[in-house]
Amino acid sequence: MESIEKTHQKMTEQPVFRLLLSLCLPTVFAALLPPFVAVIEVWLAAKISAEACGALGIVFPIHALIQTIGFVFGTGSGSLVANALGKKNAEKAHLLAFGSLLFALVLSGILTLFGLLFCGPLLLFLGKNADILPFAKPYAVCLLAAAPLMCACFVLSNLLRAEGKTVRAMLGLAGGNLVSVLCAALFVLAFQSGVLGIGLSVPIGYGCAFIVLSFPYWRKRTLVPLSPVFEKRIFSAAKSAAVNGLPSLFRQGLTVSAVVLLNRAANNFGSPAIAALALSTRIFLLAYALPLGIGQGMIPAIGFNHASGNQRRTKRIFVVCVLVATALLSALALPVAIFPGTVLQWFGKNGEILSFGVPLLRAVCAVLPLHGLIAVTNLLLQALKQPLSASVLAAARQGFFFLPLVFLLPRFFGFFGVWLTQALADGLTFLLALFYAARFLKSKEKKRPG
Repeated sequence: MESIEKTHQKMTEQPVFRLLLSLCLPTVFAALLPPFVAVIEVWLAAKISAEACGALGIVFPIHALIQTIGFVFGTGSGSLVANALGKKNAEKAHLLAFGSLLFALVLSGILTLFGLLFCGPLLLFLGKNADILPFAKPYAVCLLAAAPLMCACFVLSNLLRAEGKTVRAMLGLAGGNLVSVLCAALFVLAFQSGVLGIGLSVPIGYGCAFIVLSFPYWRKRTLVPLSPVFEKRIFSAAKSAAVNGLPSLFRQGLTVSAVVLLNRAANNFGSPAIAALALSTRIFLLAYALPLGIGQGMIPAIGFNHASGNQRRTKRIFVVCVLVATALLSALALPVAIFPGTVLQWFGKNGEILSFGVPLLRAVCAVLPLHGLIAVTNLLLQALKQPLSASVLAAARQGFFFLPLVFLLPRFFGFFGVWLTQALADGLTFLLALFYAARFLKSKEKKRPG
Protein backbone atom coordinates (compact mmCIF):
# COMPACT_ATOMS: atom_id res chain seq x y z
CA MET A 1 0.00 0.00 0.00
CA GLU A 2 1.30 3.46 -0.90
CA SER A 3 2.29 6.06 1.70
CA ILE A 4 -0.33 8.61 2.75
CA GLU A 5 2.48 10.93 3.83
CA LYS A 6 4.00 10.92 0.33
CA THR A 7 0.67 11.77 -1.31
CA HIS A 8 0.02 14.46 1.31
CA GLN A 9 3.38 16.07 0.59
CA LYS A 10 2.72 16.09 -3.17
CA MET A 11 -0.71 17.71 -2.78
CA THR A 12 0.38 20.40 -0.34
CA GLU A 13 3.90 21.27 -1.55
CA GLN A 14 4.23 20.60 -5.29
CA PRO A 15 4.01 23.77 -7.45
CA VAL A 16 0.37 24.49 -8.29
CA PHE A 17 0.66 24.43 -12.08
CA ARG A 18 2.63 21.18 -12.10
CA LEU A 19 0.24 19.58 -9.60
CA LEU A 20 -2.88 20.61 -11.55
CA LEU A 21 -1.36 19.49 -14.82
CA SER A 22 -0.75 16.01 -13.40
CA LEU A 23 -4.22 15.86 -11.82
CA CYS A 24 -6.39 17.54 -14.45
CA LEU A 25 -5.03 16.21 -17.75
CA PRO A 26 -6.17 12.64 -17.02
CA THR A 27 -9.53 13.74 -15.59
CA VAL A 28 -10.25 16.01 -18.56
CA PHE A 29 -9.44 13.20 -20.94
CA ALA A 30 -11.61 10.81 -18.93
CA ALA A 31 -14.46 13.34 -18.75
CA LEU A 32 -14.31 13.99 -22.50
CA LEU A 33 -14.65 10.36 -23.50
CA PRO A 34 -18.25 9.60 -22.36
CA PRO A 35 -19.76 12.63 -24.17
CA PHE A 36 -17.48 11.92 -27.12
CA VAL A 37 -18.90 8.41 -27.25
CA ALA A 38 -22.41 9.93 -26.98
CA VAL A 39 -21.66 12.17 -29.98
CA ILE A 40 -20.41 9.20 -31.99
CA GLU A 41 -23.55 7.27 -30.99
CA VAL A 42 -25.72 10.09 -32.35
CA TRP A 43 -23.63 10.18 -35.53
CA LEU A 44 -24.15 6.43 -35.96
CA ALA A 45 -27.88 6.77 -35.18
CA ALA A 46 -28.15 9.54 -37.78
CA LYS A 47 -26.80 7.03 -40.31
CA ILE A 48 -29.86 4.89 -39.55
CA SER A 49 -32.60 7.56 -39.54
CA ALA A 50 -33.78 10.79 -37.91
CA GLU A 51 -36.07 8.66 -35.71
CA ALA A 52 -33.10 6.60 -34.49
CA CYS A 53 -31.23 9.82 -33.72
CA GLY A 54 -34.23 11.14 -31.82
CA ALA A 55 -34.47 7.84 -29.91
CA LEU A 56 -31.12 8.54 -28.25
CA GLY A 57 -32.48 11.88 -27.13
CA ILE A 58 -35.58 10.22 -25.69
CA VAL A 59 -33.49 7.68 -23.75
CA PHE A 60 -30.91 10.24 -22.56
CA PRO A 61 -32.75 10.90 -19.24
CA ILE A 62 -32.28 7.21 -18.32
CA HIS A 63 -28.56 7.58 -18.91
CA ALA A 64 -28.53 10.76 -16.82
CA LEU A 65 -30.42 9.00 -14.02
CA ILE A 66 -27.85 6.21 -13.91
CA GLN A 67 -25.08 8.81 -13.82
CA THR A 68 -26.91 10.54 -10.98
CA ILE A 69 -26.58 7.49 -8.73
CA GLY A 70 -22.94 6.97 -9.67
CA PHE A 71 -21.99 10.63 -9.29
CA VAL A 72 -23.86 11.14 -6.00
CA PHE A 73 -21.82 8.41 -4.31
CA GLY A 74 -18.72 8.90 -6.47
CA THR A 75 -18.14 12.65 -6.15
CA GLY A 76 -19.72 12.64 -2.69
CA SER A 77 -17.31 10.07 -1.32
CA GLY A 78 -14.37 11.30 -3.42
CA SER A 79 -14.06 14.69 -1.76
CA LEU A 80 -14.68 13.20 1.71
CA VAL A 81 -12.03 10.52 1.14
CA ALA A 82 -9.57 13.21 0.01
CA ASN A 83 -10.31 15.18 3.19
CA ALA A 84 -9.92 12.07 5.35
CA LEU A 85 -6.58 11.28 3.70
CA GLY A 86 -5.55 14.92 4.15
CA LYS A 87 -6.10 14.38 7.89
CA LYS A 88 -4.41 10.94 7.63
CA ASN A 89 -7.57 9.12 8.77
CA ALA A 90 -7.29 5.89 6.77
CA GLU A 91 -10.10 4.09 8.64
CA LYS A 92 -12.67 6.76 7.83
CA ALA A 93 -11.59 6.78 4.18
CA HIS A 94 -12.09 2.99 4.03
CA LEU A 95 -15.62 3.20 5.45
CA LEU A 96 -16.58 5.96 3.02
CA ALA A 97 -15.20 4.10 0.01
CA PHE A 98 -16.84 0.74 0.65
CA GLY A 99 -20.13 2.23 1.86
CA SER A 100 -20.45 4.39 -1.25
CA LEU A 101 -19.75 1.53 -3.62
CA LEU A 102 -22.17 -0.79 -1.82
CA PHE A 103 -25.10 1.64 -1.80
CA ALA A 104 -24.49 2.72 -5.39
CA LEU A 105 -24.75 -0.92 -6.47
CA VAL A 106 -27.92 -1.49 -4.46
CA LEU A 107 -29.72 1.60 -5.81
CA SER A 108 -28.65 0.99 -9.40
CA GLY A 109 -29.82 -2.62 -9.10
CA ILE A 110 -33.25 -1.39 -8.01
CA LEU A 111 -33.31 0.99 -10.99
CA THR A 112 -32.45 -1.88 -13.34
CA LEU A 113 -35.21 -4.08 -11.95
CA PHE A 114 -38.00 -1.52 -12.10
CA GLY A 115 -36.75 0.01 -15.34
CA LEU A 116 -36.87 -3.31 -17.17
CA LEU A 117 -40.26 -4.20 -15.69
CA PHE A 118 -41.84 -0.91 -16.77
CA CYS A 119 -39.73 -0.03 -19.80
CA GLY A 120 -42.71 0.62 -22.12
CA PRO A 121 -44.59 3.08 -19.87
CA LEU A 122 -41.28 4.77 -18.96
CA LEU A 123 -40.45 5.49 -22.61
CA LEU A 124 -43.98 6.75 -23.24
CA PHE A 125 -43.49 9.23 -20.43
CA LEU A 126 -40.10 10.37 -21.71
CA GLY A 127 -41.35 11.13 -25.21
CA LYS A 128 -44.75 10.60 -26.79
CA ASN A 129 -43.59 10.07 -30.35
CA ALA A 130 -44.89 6.90 -32.02
CA ASP A 131 -42.21 7.01 -34.74
CA ILE A 132 -39.33 7.13 -32.26
CA LEU A 133 -40.40 4.66 -29.55
CA PRO A 134 -39.61 1.44 -31.50
CA PHE A 135 -36.02 2.67 -31.90
CA ALA A 136 -35.73 3.76 -28.25
CA LYS A 137 -36.69 0.49 -26.52
CA PRO A 138 -33.70 -1.75 -27.46
CA TYR A 139 -31.24 0.99 -26.49
CA ALA A 140 -33.07 1.63 -23.19
CA VAL A 141 -33.07 -2.08 -22.26
CA CYS A 142 -29.30 -2.36 -22.76
CA LEU A 143 -28.70 0.82 -20.79
CA LEU A 144 -30.84 -0.29 -17.85
CA ALA A 145 -29.20 -3.71 -17.75
CA ALA A 146 -25.77 -2.07 -17.53
CA ALA A 147 -26.73 0.37 -14.74
CA PRO A 148 -24.95 -1.38 -11.79
CA LEU A 149 -21.79 -1.81 -13.85
CA MET A 150 -21.84 1.86 -14.89
CA CYS A 151 -22.38 3.08 -11.32
CA ALA A 152 -19.53 0.91 -10.02
CA CYS A 153 -17.22 2.48 -12.61
CA PHE A 154 -18.28 6.03 -11.67
CA VAL A 155 -17.63 5.37 -7.96
CA LEU A 156 -14.30 3.60 -8.47
CA SER A 157 -12.96 6.31 -10.78
CA ASN A 158 -13.78 9.02 -8.23
CA LEU A 159 -12.21 7.05 -5.39
CA LEU A 160 -9.01 6.62 -7.38
CA ARG A 161 -8.93 10.33 -8.16
CA ALA A 162 -9.45 11.15 -4.48
CA GLU A 163 -6.10 9.60 -3.62
CA GLY A 164 -4.35 11.18 -6.60
CA LYS A 165 -4.45 8.22 -9.02
CA THR A 166 -5.97 10.25 -11.82
CA VAL A 167 -4.05 8.40 -14.54
CA ARG A 168 -5.46 5.04 -13.47
CA ALA A 169 -8.98 6.52 -13.25
CA MET A 170 -8.55 8.00 -16.72
CA LEU A 171 -7.22 4.77 -18.22
CA GLY A 172 -10.18 2.81 -16.91
CA LEU A 173 -12.87 5.11 -18.27
CA ALA A 174 -10.92 5.88 -21.44
CA GLY A 175 -10.36 2.23 -22.26
CA GLY A 176 -13.99 1.36 -21.59
CA ASN A 177 -15.34 4.20 -23.69
CA LEU A 178 -13.00 3.44 -26.58
CA VAL A 179 -14.12 -0.19 -26.55
CA SER A 180 -17.73 0.98 -26.46
CA VAL A 181 -17.43 3.31 -29.44
CA LEU A 182 -15.52 0.74 -31.49
CA CYS A 183 -18.15 -1.91 -30.77
CA ALA A 184 -20.98 0.51 -31.62
CA ALA A 185 -19.36 1.38 -34.97
CA LEU A 186 -18.75 -2.29 -35.73
CA PHE A 187 -22.32 -3.34 -34.86
CA VAL A 188 -23.98 -0.51 -36.81
CA LEU A 189 -21.74 -0.13 -39.85
CA ALA A 190 -20.58 -3.72 -40.37
CA PHE A 191 -23.38 -5.85 -38.92
CA GLN A 192 -26.27 -3.44 -39.64
CA SER A 193 -27.68 -4.08 -36.15
CA GLY A 194 -29.29 -0.63 -35.81
CA VAL A 195 -29.95 1.00 -32.44
CA LEU A 196 -29.63 -2.38 -30.69
CA GLY A 197 -25.95 -2.46 -31.68
CA ILE A 198 -25.38 0.94 -30.09
CA GLY A 199 -27.08 -0.30 -26.93
CA LEU A 200 -25.06 -3.54 -26.73
CA SER A 201 -21.81 -1.58 -26.85
CA VAL A 202 -22.62 0.06 -23.48
CA PRO A 203 -22.28 -2.98 -21.16
CA ILE A 204 -19.29 -4.25 -23.14
CA GLY A 205 -17.45 -0.94 -22.72
CA TYR A 206 -18.22 -0.51 -19.04
CA GLY A 207 -17.31 -4.14 -18.37
CA CYS A 208 -13.82 -3.42 -19.68
CA ALA A 209 -13.65 -0.19 -17.66
CA PHE A 210 -14.60 -2.03 -14.45
CA ILE A 211 -11.77 -4.54 -14.90
CA VAL A 212 -9.18 -1.76 -15.30
CA LEU A 213 -10.54 0.38 -12.44
CA SER A 214 -10.81 -2.48 -9.96
CA PHE A 215 -7.36 -3.93 -10.74
CA PRO A 216 -5.43 -1.72 -8.22
CA TYR A 217 -7.83 -2.83 -5.48
CA TRP A 218 -7.31 -6.51 -6.30
CA ARG A 219 -3.52 -5.99 -6.16
CA LYS A 220 -3.76 -3.86 -2.96
CA ARG A 221 -1.99 -0.92 -4.58
CA THR A 222 -4.28 1.80 -3.23
CA LEU A 223 -4.23 4.02 -0.15
CA VAL A 224 -7.87 3.08 0.53
CA PRO A 225 -8.91 -0.61 0.39
CA LEU A 226 -12.36 -1.79 -0.65
CA SER A 227 -12.51 -4.82 1.62
CA PRO A 228 -16.06 -5.42 2.94
CA VAL A 229 -17.07 -3.72 6.19
CA PHE A 230 -20.47 -4.83 7.47
CA GLU A 231 -21.26 -2.81 10.57
CA LYS A 232 -23.54 0.04 11.59
CA ARG A 233 -20.94 2.69 10.75
CA ILE A 234 -21.19 1.79 7.06
CA PHE A 235 -24.68 3.32 6.92
CA SER A 236 -23.41 6.55 8.45
CA ALA A 237 -20.49 6.68 6.01
CA ALA A 238 -22.75 6.09 2.99
CA LYS A 239 -25.16 8.73 4.28
CA SER A 240 -22.31 11.25 4.60
CA ALA A 241 -21.22 10.52 1.04
CA ALA A 242 -24.78 10.84 -0.25
CA VAL A 243 -25.32 14.16 1.55
CA ASN A 244 -22.03 15.50 0.20
CA GLY A 245 -23.06 14.25 -3.24
CA LEU A 246 -26.40 16.07 -3.16
CA PRO A 247 -25.16 18.64 -5.71
CA SER A 248 -24.73 15.80 -8.21
CA LEU A 249 -28.24 14.63 -7.37
CA PHE A 250 -29.67 18.06 -8.11
CA ARG A 251 -27.46 18.64 -11.14
CA GLN A 252 -28.06 15.26 -12.76
CA GLY A 253 -31.56 14.67 -11.42
CA LEU A 254 -32.82 18.01 -12.65
CA THR A 255 -31.06 17.38 -15.95
CA VAL A 256 -33.37 14.39 -16.34
CA SER A 257 -36.39 16.63 -15.76
CA ALA A 258 -35.05 19.31 -18.08
CA VAL A 259 -34.38 16.92 -20.97
CA VAL A 260 -37.79 15.29 -20.58
CA LEU A 261 -39.51 18.68 -20.69
CA LEU A 262 -37.40 19.85 -23.65
CA ASN A 263 -38.14 16.64 -25.55
CA ARG A 264 -41.85 17.05 -24.91
CA ALA A 265 -41.69 20.70 -26.01
CA ALA A 266 -39.73 19.78 -29.15
CA ASN A 267 -42.17 16.94 -29.87
CA ASN A 268 -44.67 19.57 -31.06
CA PHE A 269 -42.32 20.25 -33.99
CA GLY A 270 -41.75 16.59 -35.01
CA SER A 271 -38.88 14.08 -35.08
CA PRO A 272 -36.34 16.48 -36.74
CA ALA A 273 -36.69 18.91 -33.81
CA ILE A 274 -36.09 16.13 -31.27
CA ALA A 275 -33.10 14.90 -33.31
CA ALA A 276 -31.66 18.46 -33.42
CA LEU A 277 -32.11 18.73 -29.67
CA ALA A 278 -30.30 15.41 -29.17
CA LEU A 279 -27.40 16.64 -31.30
CA SER A 280 -27.04 20.03 -29.60
CA THR A 281 -27.32 18.45 -26.13
CA ARG A 282 -24.51 16.01 -26.84
CA ILE A 283 -22.28 18.68 -28.37
CA PHE A 284 -22.85 20.81 -25.25
CA LEU A 285 -22.02 17.88 -22.96
CA LEU A 286 -18.83 17.25 -24.92
CA ALA A 287 -17.75 20.85 -24.36
CA TYR A 288 -18.95 20.85 -20.73
CA ALA A 289 -16.65 17.89 -20.06
CA LEU A 290 -13.69 20.29 -20.16
CA PRO A 291 -14.57 22.31 -17.01
CA LEU A 292 -16.04 19.20 -15.41
CA GLY A 293 -12.78 17.29 -15.88
CA ILE A 294 -10.73 20.22 -14.62
CA GLY A 295 -12.96 20.49 -11.55
CA GLN A 296 -12.77 16.75 -10.86
CA GLY A 297 -8.99 16.87 -11.07
CA MET A 298 -9.01 19.85 -8.72
CA ILE A 299 -10.99 18.04 -5.98
CA PRO A 300 -8.11 16.09 -4.34
CA ALA A 301 -5.87 19.17 -4.44
CA ILE A 302 -8.58 21.29 -2.80
CA GLY A 303 -9.39 18.53 -0.29
CA PHE A 304 -5.82 18.01 0.90
CA ASN A 305 -4.91 21.70 1.09
CA HIS A 306 -8.15 22.82 2.72
CA ALA A 307 -7.89 20.04 5.31
CA SER A 308 -4.29 21.15 5.97
CA GLY A 309 -5.43 24.74 6.58
CA ASN A 310 -3.59 26.20 3.58
CA GLN A 311 -6.31 28.60 2.41
CA ARG A 312 -4.08 30.73 0.19
CA ARG A 313 -2.93 27.75 -1.85
CA THR A 314 -6.53 26.45 -2.00
CA LYS A 315 -7.70 29.76 -3.50
CA ARG A 316 -4.90 29.81 -6.04
CA ILE A 317 -5.78 26.29 -7.20
CA PHE A 318 -9.40 27.37 -7.69
CA VAL A 319 -8.56 30.56 -9.63
CA VAL A 320 -6.17 28.75 -11.98
CA CYS A 321 -8.80 26.09 -12.74
CA VAL A 322 -11.50 28.68 -13.48
CA LEU A 323 -9.27 30.72 -15.81
CA VAL A 324 -8.07 27.69 -17.76
CA ALA A 325 -11.59 26.24 -18.08
CA THR A 326 -13.04 29.56 -19.30
CA ALA A 327 -10.27 30.05 -21.83
CA LEU A 328 -10.71 26.56 -23.28
CA LEU A 329 -14.49 26.92 -23.56
CA SER A 330 -14.15 30.30 -25.27
CA ALA A 331 -11.69 28.89 -27.79
CA LEU A 332 -14.09 26.05 -28.54
CA ALA A 333 -17.31 28.10 -28.69
CA LEU A 334 -16.14 30.70 -31.23
CA PRO A 335 -15.58 28.50 -34.32
CA VAL A 336 -18.68 26.38 -33.59
CA ALA A 337 -20.83 29.52 -33.30
CA ILE A 338 -19.49 30.81 -36.63
CA PHE A 339 -19.94 27.50 -38.50
CA PRO A 340 -22.81 25.64 -36.75
CA GLY A 341 -24.18 24.28 -40.03
CA THR A 342 -20.84 22.69 -40.89
CA VAL A 343 -20.72 20.97 -37.49
CA LEU A 344 -24.27 19.67 -37.82
CA GLN A 345 -23.68 18.39 -41.36
CA TRP A 346 -21.18 15.89 -39.94
CA PHE A 347 -24.27 14.09 -38.65
CA GLY A 348 -26.07 14.11 -42.01
CA LYS A 349 -27.53 16.61 -44.44
CA ASN A 350 -31.13 16.51 -43.27
CA GLY A 351 -32.41 20.03 -44.02
CA GLU A 352 -35.08 19.97 -41.31
CA ILE A 353 -32.60 18.95 -38.61
CA LEU A 354 -30.28 21.77 -39.74
CA SER A 355 -33.05 24.37 -39.57
CA PHE A 356 -33.78 23.43 -35.97
CA GLY A 357 -30.17 22.68 -34.97
CA VAL A 358 -28.37 25.86 -36.09
CA PRO A 359 -30.11 28.28 -33.67
CA LEU A 360 -29.88 25.70 -30.86
CA LEU A 361 -26.13 25.30 -31.35
CA ARG A 362 -25.51 29.06 -31.54
CA ALA A 363 -27.44 29.56 -28.31
CA VAL A 364 -25.28 26.90 -26.64
CA CYS A 365 -22.07 28.58 -27.83
CA ALA A 366 -23.19 32.03 -26.67
CA VAL A 367 -23.21 30.95 -23.02
CA LEU A 368 -20.66 28.09 -23.13
CA PRO A 369 -17.72 30.09 -21.64
CA LEU A 370 -19.84 30.82 -18.55
CA HIS A 371 -19.68 27.15 -17.59
CA GLY A 372 -15.99 27.45 -16.70
CA LEU A 373 -16.91 29.31 -13.52
CA ILE A 374 -20.19 27.40 -12.97
CA ALA A 375 -18.73 23.88 -13.10
CA VAL A 376 -15.50 24.56 -11.21
CA THR A 377 -17.27 26.52 -8.46
CA ASN A 378 -19.79 23.74 -8.01
CA LEU A 379 -17.07 21.14 -7.52
CA LEU A 380 -15.14 23.52 -5.26
CA LEU A 381 -18.13 23.74 -2.91
CA GLN A 382 -18.34 19.95 -2.82
CA ALA A 383 -14.63 19.64 -2.09
CA LEU A 384 -14.98 22.18 0.75
CA LYS A 385 -17.80 20.06 2.25
CA GLN A 386 -20.47 22.72 1.70
CA PRO A 387 -23.25 20.47 0.34
CA LEU A 388 -26.04 22.99 0.87
CA SER A 389 -24.38 25.75 -1.17
CA ALA A 390 -23.22 23.26 -3.78
CA SER A 391 -26.73 21.82 -4.02
CA VAL A 392 -28.29 25.26 -4.51
CA LEU A 393 -25.85 26.06 -7.31
CA ALA A 394 -26.30 22.63 -8.90
CA ALA A 395 -30.08 22.95 -8.75
CA ALA A 396 -30.14 26.51 -10.07
CA ARG A 397 -29.66 25.91 -13.79
CA GLN A 398 -32.03 23.01 -14.32
CA GLY A 399 -34.36 23.79 -11.42
CA PHE A 400 -34.80 27.33 -10.17
CA PHE A 401 -34.24 28.98 -13.55
CA PHE A 402 -34.86 26.36 -16.22
CA LEU A 403 -38.17 24.82 -15.11
CA PRO A 404 -40.21 28.04 -15.01
CA LEU A 405 -38.68 29.23 -18.30
CA VAL A 406 -39.30 25.97 -20.18
CA PHE A 407 -42.99 26.10 -19.26
CA LEU A 408 -43.38 29.71 -20.39
CA LEU A 409 -41.06 30.53 -23.30
CA PRO A 410 -41.85 27.68 -25.77
CA ARG A 411 -45.55 28.37 -25.24
CA PHE A 412 -45.18 32.00 -26.31
CA PHE A 413 -42.19 31.89 -28.69
CA GLY A 414 -42.39 28.41 -30.25
CA PHE A 415 -39.07 26.67 -31.00
CA PHE A 416 -37.26 29.97 -30.43
CA GLY A 417 -38.36 29.65 -26.82
CA VAL A 418 -36.83 26.16 -26.57
CA TRP A 419 -33.27 27.34 -27.14
CA LEU A 420 -33.80 30.71 -25.42
CA THR A 421 -34.73 28.80 -22.25
CA GLN A 422 -31.32 27.13 -22.02
CA ALA A 423 -29.37 30.33 -22.70
CA LEU A 424 -31.21 32.38 -20.08
CA ALA A 425 -30.91 29.61 -17.48
CA ASP A 426 -27.14 29.47 -18.04
CA GLY A 427 -26.76 33.24 -17.72
CA LEU A 428 -28.66 33.39 -14.44
CA THR A 429 -26.74 30.41 -13.04
CA PHE A 430 -23.46 32.16 -13.87
CA LEU A 431 -24.45 35.11 -11.68
CA LEU A 432 -25.14 32.77 -8.76
CA ALA A 433 -21.82 30.97 -9.27
CA LEU A 434 -20.07 34.34 -9.32
CA PHE A 435 -21.55 35.11 -5.89
CA TYR A 436 -20.26 31.84 -4.39
CA ALA A 437 -16.83 32.23 -5.99
CA ALA A 438 -16.46 35.81 -4.71
CA ARG A 439 -17.54 34.74 -1.22
CA PHE A 440 -14.88 32.00 -1.16
CA LEU A 441 -12.12 34.26 -2.46
CA LYS A 442 -12.96 36.93 0.15
CA SER A 443 -12.97 34.44 3.04
CA LYS A 444 -10.31 34.95 5.68
CA GLU A 445 -7.12 32.97 5.75
CA LYS A 446 -7.09 30.02 8.13
CA LYS A 447 -4.12 29.19 10.27
CA ARG A 448 -2.42 25.91 9.54
CA PRO A 449 -2.97 23.22 12.18
CA GLY A 450 -0.18 22.66 14.65
